[in-house]
Amino acid sequence: MSWQDFIDPTRVRSVRRKVLVAAATVLLLSSGTAHAADPLPRSQIYTPSNNGQVEVGEPVLISGGGWDQHYGPDLLEAYEVSFDGGSTWEPGYRTAVARLGGETGIIQALWSYEFTPQEPGVYTIVSRVNTDTLFGEVSAPRRLYVGVPAPELGVCYWCTFRTDRPYEDVAESRRVELGLRFKVDRPGSVSSISVWSKPSRVSRVRLWRADGTLLADQGVTGTYPDSFATPVPVVPGEEYVASYTAYLGEYQATENFFPATVVHAPFVLPAHAGVFSYDNGFPTQTWNDSYYWATPVFQP
Repeated sequence: MSWQDFIDPTRVRSVRRKVLVAAATVLLLSSGTAHAADPLPRSQIYTPSNNGQVEVGEPVLISGGGWDQHYGPDLLEAYEVSFDGGSTWEPGYRTAVARLGGETGIIQALWSYEFTPQEPGVYTIVSRVNTDTLFGEVSAPRRLYVGVPAPELGVCYWCTFRTDRPYEDVAESRRVELGLRFKVDRPGSVSSISVWSKPSRVSRVRLWRADGTLLADQGVTGTYPDSFATPVPVVPGEEYVASYTAYLGEYQATENFFPATVVHAPFVLPAHAGVFSYDNGFPTQTWNDSYYWATPVFQP
């Protein structure tokens, strides 16, 4: 038995983080800059969209990102969510790290929390991320309407679904149909299927009803899919599937993405929303709550 056997690695990492924070604090104080004057760790909520609506008992995914511009994501210790405007807090979990966006150069820690509301009403959701020594700044609020109608719909800027979660490249030896189950929260139409993929990996895009009825089927002749010749009307509350054919068996995937309903205006994406099939037909199979980087493009 060696001396390493008596050391808890998780405790060593925790102590190391505390030492780094303390050292940075000393440097700031010695330079005449008080740490208290620095910005607190910040957080923002990505889903659900503001004024999202779900039913009582329906698990919904709360997700967001947090960062500390001085120390990076490694010193963030806790990811917390409140459903009463900040009076009480629940612990979330970290899912990945990603760039914040723009030219900030900041790396954010992505986090999630699965919430199953048991009572109808309006929930005011806020978040914060904390270090060993600091509670983070409370995020801007999102309102979630449970079992009651929302007074207005969430804002639809680009009217597609996007995420900062990283993906993995997958290569199989056979053709595969990959898709996304979705509902919409307002009347409109689907004008195309957007696929995040390397060029020339997609041979077809399709739109289906939940029962497998094919609504649109378009071959891909260029590098990426074009819009449908005629936009396809979609009805609020009804389920559809947007899919694409990876004819070489090469595609992007992110596992553990849909453990619960994702509300991202104008879309409501149910748990286990990512689907696939190997028979070139309607995709219904799921794997580890994966997202296959396809999204319908919605026109209000």
